[in-house]
Amino acid sequence: MRTPTRSAAVAATHQPAAPSSGSPDSKRRRFLFTLGLGSAGVAVGAAASVSAVTEATDTSAVSPEGGYRETEHVRDYYRTAKV
Repeated sequence: MRTPTRSAAVAATHQPAAPSSGSPDSKRRRFLFTLGLGSAGVAVGAAASVSAVTEATDTSAVSPEGGYRETEHVRDYYRTAKV
């Protein structure tokens, strides 16, 4: 078994430096936090635009009376889907 080259006294006196407020670790954490918030904001914006588009296209399939309206492409689908 190998013996350590440093003595126990030298190892006990060596203390690692405490991270300061401007350390690379805190900068990295702040960057990742900002990246996460930005991604969440983009996701919310995309979801809002998708729901607005869905609302706009859904109104065209409903007749003015509020009931179901069978259009040409629906009849084509029914014709091709027959078993």
